[in-house]
Amino acid sequence: MRHRVIALSLTIAALLVALLGLLAGGSDAQGSAASVVLCGLLGASQLAWHSRRLRMSRLLLWPALGWLVLGLLSYLLPEHWVAHASWNRWATHLIPGSHIDDWRPPLLVMLCLTLLGLVLLVRTRANLGAPLLLGVAALSLVGQGLEQAHDHELLPLIAGGPMFVAQACLLLGQLVDILGGWRATRGSVQRALWPSLLLALLTLALWHHQREADEHRLRADIEAQGQRLAGRLSSEIDAHLAAMRRFTASWGWRDSPPTATQWTRQAKLYHHDFRYFLNIAFITPDSRILRVHPGSRLNNELLGTRLFDAQPEGREALGRALHDGRIGRTGIIGLLQEQPGLIHYLPVIQDTSDRILGAVGVVVGLQAMADPLFRQVGPEATALSLLDGERLLAYQGPAERQGPWRHAATLDLSGLTLTLVTRPGRDTLLARRSRLPGITLTAGLSLAYLLYLSLFARHRMLVQHRQVRRSNRELRREVRSRTQLQREIEWLADHDDLTRLPNRRRFMQVLAEHAETRPLSVLLCDVDHFKLINDRHGHLTGDRYLAELGRLGQEVIETAGGTFARFGGEEFVACLPGQDADGAAAVAERLRLALTESGLRHRNGASLTLSVGVATLETGSLVADDLLQDADEALYRAKSRGRDRVERAAPRPGLSTNSV
Repeated sequence: MRHRVIALSLTIAALLVALLGLLAGGSDAQGSAASVVLCGLLGASQLAWHSRRLRMSRLLLWPALGWLVLGLLSYLLPEHWVAHASWNRWATHLIPGSHIDDWRPPLLVMLCLTLLGLVLLVRTRANLGAPLLLGVAALSLVGQGLEQAHDHELLPLIAGGPMFVAQACLLLGQLVDILGGWRATRGSVQRALWPSLLLALLTLALWHHQREADEHRLRADIEAQGQRLAGRLSSEIDAHLAAMRRFTASWGWRDSPPTATQWTRQAKLYHHDFRYFLNIAFITPDSRILRVHPGSRLNNELLGTRLFDAQPEGREALGRALHDGRIGRTGIIGLLQEQPGLIHYLPVIQDTSDRILGAVGVVVGLQAMADPLFRQVGPEATALSLLDGERLLAYQGPAERQGPWRHAATLDLSGLTLTLVTRPGRDTLLARRSRLPGITLTAGLSLAYLLYLSLFARHRMLVQHRQVRRSNRELRREVRSRTQLQREIEWLADHDDLTRLPNRRRFMQVLAEHAETRPLSVLLCDVDHFKLINDRHGHLTGDRYLAELGRLGQEVIETAGGTFARFGGEEFVACLPGQDADGAAAVAERLRLALTESGLRHRNGASLTLSVGVATLETGSLVADDLLQDADEALYRAKSRGRDRVERAAPRPGLSTNSV
């Protein structure tokens, strides 16, 4: 009862800690609300389990496991089966504006909760793998503790400290309640648990390695994408700089500034190729704008403007072109077209006299220059930023759910260093991540579970086989003992325990077995004055005398081919098949003499003697009682005639008659 109270307390503590962690500020973490709800369902199911309300426990457990399985599938299913965007759409249908990350706990938290739920599902039985499930849940908790020092913003693995404590309380609650129930199968659990846990640990290590490798791959892809985009932008910059030089060189053969028609026709071609040339102007040596293309209202208003006066920040760059004959460039400035940009001033030098006729001013809009390149990348897939130091010059991409990783590449724009920052969106990275680590984790843990089941079953079978063999050995011993006892019982049923001779019952069977044998003789023997032996020497001496007589009689009678038996008390009987009256009388005489010469004596020194009655059946049917009656009468005559003698039976039809 005490352990159940402790288990209930730990489970309640898990629920309270998870709820307090959510209220304390963990609601902004990805999947924290889902973690608390799932922890609550599992905790309630576990409370019902501790209270032995199994039906209520299962009713609470199945929704939690279904939720967890869907969450695991969102990690495992290939992108071409169910796209990450599809998961997000389903999440949005449930709660507008939500994403799949809001509905699934961090991966290691989900793994731990799933394993704890499966322990309840298998009813904490060792033969269904509950020890391994709890062991792997403990390993996932250890992994969460080790991952606390790492930042996994793309694929969160752990929750906050309160959720970690809540999982630990649920795990300890289950252990406290069921650990004692595994004592009967402790040996099998130990044999199966450690190899399976080792395989699970190797699986977690391999999963961690593959996940790290996948993150490195994604980072390398981001870097490669950033470098490609930076290379295209650099090529574009080099191309437009080369185009500006060609355009400027095309006016060096003239002695005077170009006409409006000439300027428009020539500038139109370059503007068509480089749309981010916001205007292309011809500037006179006194810094006035003489020609401009395209001829928009805003550009036409610039005609006649003296740039030295109207644009002080570009005075140095323009002076370099008009006075020194060198290319000048402004820094990043705000343009009238409401975007940042810069102006290139290229001197127009006459080919024959090297006289400076003026300068070509090209206004480059950086946003307009970056837009064609940015449009090659989906705005929801990757955020692109063009920066001058910390100043944002051009931007495209999602405002929310940006990925955790970024790549910065530097660009050289005529000596001006710009930075192109590539930052893929979170959903894009999640869609591009490899499912191999998750599949490895699932497959490895499944193999560890199957290994546990097979090792546990094998060891239980070995234990049962040993028990069966032990039972068989005991059974064989019991059978042998009972067989021996049965033999002894059967022997005692047919023999006399004192003399070890066949008893009356067995003698009658032997007599019946020789019912057809002729002649058939019977000897009935009685020890003379045996009562005096018991009275004067004691019953032990009497028993010894009887045993000795049995031995002597067995030797004599069996030598003659007969059977010697104790008939009762001091009476003995013999069956002599095939012996006629004379032969039977001779055998009886040998038996009498053997006892007389045995050295068995009365207290007065007289030898122990024997009286014998002989009856022989020569012809006719055997009637055992009649034959024995005749032998008994012959014995009576021997007793009455002085004992220590052999008498034949009186004449009877079917019997021989002579006496000895």
